[in-house]
Amino acid sequence: MATVLILSTIVLVLICTLLDKYFTRNFNYWKSKNVFYINPIPLLGNMLPALTMKTTLGEWLGDLSHKIKKDYFGIFVFDQPVLVVQSPKLVKLILQKDFEYFQNRSSAHYEHDPILSNFMFIAKNPQWKAVRSKFSPVFSTGKLKQMFSHILNEANLMVDYVSNLANVPNVESKEICAKFSTNVIARCAFAIDAGCFNTENAEFRYLGRQLFDFRYSTAFRLFSGFLAPKLANALDISLFDPRVLNRLSSIFGEILSSRISTPELKGKDLIDIIIEESKNKNVHFDQNVMMAQALQFFAAGFESVSAILSFTLYELCVNPQLQDRLRTEIFENLEKHDGITCEGVSEMKFLDMCIAETLRKYPALPFLDRTCLRDYKVENSDLVIEKATAVYIPMFALHYNPEFFPQPEKYDPQRFADKSKINKEGLYYVPFGDGPRICIGNRFGLLTVKIGLVSLLSNYKLEATSQTPRPIKFEPKALILQSNVGVPLKFVPF
Repeated sequence: MATVLILSTIVLVLICTLLDKYFTRNFNYWKSKNVFYINPIPLLGNMLPALTMKTTLGEWLGDLSHKIKKDYFGIFVFDQPVLVVQSPKLVKLILQKDFEYFQNRSSAHYEHDPILSNFMFIAKNPQWKAVRSKFSPVFSTGKLKQMFSHILNEANLMVDYVSNLANVPNVESKEICAKFSTNVIARCAFAIDAGCFNTENAEFRYLGRQLFDFRYSTAFRLFSGFLAPKLANALDISLFDPRVLNRLSSIFGEILSSRISTPELKGKDLIDIIIEESKNKNVHFDQNVMMAQALQFFAAGFESVSAILSFTLYELCVNPQLQDRLRTEIFENLEKHDGITCEGVSEMKFLDMCIAETLRKYPALPFLDRTCLRDYKVENSDLVIEKATAVYIPMFALHYNPEFFPQPEKYDPQRFADKSKINKEGLYYVPFGDGPRICIGNRFGLLTVKIGLVSLLSNYKLEATSQTPRPIKFEPKALILQSNVGVPLKFVPF
């Protein structure tokens, strides 16, 4: 018995030793390259604060960056070395000038999934480049003008919906914004009426909630896809709930087939544009590619639009002087153009400044990620970023850097009065990324947010209530930045 116990103990110690050796095998990586790094712990690396949900990924990485104050430093995401870059000049090289070295994201690539593998956001080159070149015309100025009437119609429905909640305290404005953005995406991408303002159980709104809710299972899917891509690929962990993706794929497939078979039905929406572009002899659209872009448009679009819109409402609510200034600009513009027009919206400078400041203070993603495709010598240093090394560009660290944005916690749209002064010393304001992989749908998203804001502020005054958070605290289980208590406020009609 004693011999068995001794042997069992020896085997256990041996297993633990081997596991420790395996999970710490890379922990001398940054030391060997003479790069400042944060001491990791076995298995988790430097991820403990984020994995225990004590903070969001963006805030965690931003706090590290602000404390270290170096152009770049090393961390370990689990057992993998990652270079965190916060030098605006080096960020510019990575995203723009030397993009050829950093064309791919470090996220999982889902090569065996015919839909996810074609998501432009995570696709690898050359697939990414081919897909993007095909779909760039979808978001041209002319195509956006075609979608304008759809967006405005949904904004009018939002205004009518809010009329039933006028003067009610603690209305959840984030949910209203999510209904609006879901309606817009459904109309512009799927050519259908989502009906989010007609029923609380509208299917598209339900599917949207399932994609980005606060469940631990959702956090696990998203975190593994972006932070542990090898694990996600090895275990075939889908980025989103497969049931949701399958339902959305079914809806889009039916609509696409119907519209192809009945070309006389024109909706001036994404499907029309996709079908139109597919007739180009120089362009080949596989149905999986088309479906992937529509699904990505839905997944990325509705949540980012609703977040930007609701965070802007929040800041205008707690800064009434800014709200009054913006409303004055809106009324003058509506009088000039006899209503809300595409040209009029594009002329509103203070509106643009407010949204730009919202994007600075509330960046949707925690970081921009890239993978080095071949060894890259960092100029004016001894550092060589080796092939296959992941690089993180921390959004919070850049957007809250007091050197570029004094009093970064303050909401101050005046920072963007002259946008030509932004990013003059490299790239430090990158809400949509930059360079060839800049978000392809950013102009559509901004247009949707602007129409939503103009429609609401021309009809309602926003007032804070006892439950309006000051300041907002973020939900650590969410990859895309979200308030942990929503955005409650009051809509007061004129």
